[in-house]
Amino acid sequence: MKHSLKLLFRDFSAFFCQDFNLWAYAWTVLVVACSVALMYGTAWGREFELGLRPLGSVYANHALRYAGIYFLVAVPSLLLRRRHAALRSAAFYGKALLLLLMLSFADAFSWRAALDFSDYSSLERSYLFKVMWRMRNLTFMLPLLVALRLFFDKKVKGLYGLCRGRHHVKAYLWLYVGVVPLLIFASLTDDFLSYYPSYKPWFFGDVFGRPAWLNALLFEAVYMSDFVMVELFFRGALVIGMAAALGRSAVLPMAAAYVALHFGKPALEAIAALFGGYFLGALAFQTRHIWGGVIIHMGIALLIELLRFFEHYALGVG
Repeated sequence: MKHSLKLLFRDFSAFFCQDFNLWAYAWTVLVVACSVALMYGTAWGREFELGLRPLGSVYANHALRYAGIYFLVAVPSLLLRRRHAALRSAAFYGKALLLLLMLSFADAFSWRAALDFSDYSSLERSYLFKVMWRMRNLTFMLPLLVALRLFFDKKVKGLYGLCRGRHHVKAYLWLYVGVVPLLIFASLTDDFLSYYPSYKPWFFGDVFGRPAWLNALLFEAVYMSDFVMVELFFRGALVIGMAAALGRSAVLPMAAAYVALHFGKPALEAIAALFGGYFLGALAFQTRHIWGGVIIHMGIALLIELLRFFEHYALGVG
């Protein structure tokens, strides 16, 4: 264990030492802090989530949310680092904007508005839409990522980090074990009690005539696959895929956009996303694979679900 963790942190330290720029990092923290304060501390932030302000459209607001925070970090950071060649790169702006608009569309898309499930009961419709919403990234993002990889990023290994690579996998498993006590504590906080689990079997019961445990299992399988897509997009496309244009400078704006993904979730989770996103992004850049993020992300999400199931059924909490 000690040796594997030492190698992992050596790689992370190597990235940090070569990438660190005081003003670029300070600017990133400032942008993220202001964004979190705005989204969680003001009525404007809540209206923004609903698409009421400032653009009057959920799609437009999501585009502003992701592209805004990404470029607000990326462009000043490149200026502060004097990366003028990257700032003049059409590939940087075009590719990043395409990826972020794709993410915005997938995140804002409403199956309820697109499909008519009027023949089903309200509970059945709720279950279907819940499952389908978790499949939105597979539905909309995966085809475009495959096309980008096949036609534009032919030199990238695998599918943006989904490839053969075992660097630090054992260390990632030990890191996951280390965060388990923190997850147990967090699962009992008010924010987590109100938000999680993502699927509440006690609400849906035996919808569609299937046992409650089977409905839960089907949802959790889709839920876990969504985390693979999140890693593929953020650590894969936005770090490994953007590395040709930005090099190490791809990590900070990715981490900021990753925070924006968590708006609407507990505030503590959104803040932690900056550090977790940066850590996983740095190692994805170093190793050129995303399996570490997949292991940790899926493991944390599944454990939170199981903890909340246990707390509800065994302890009567939540």
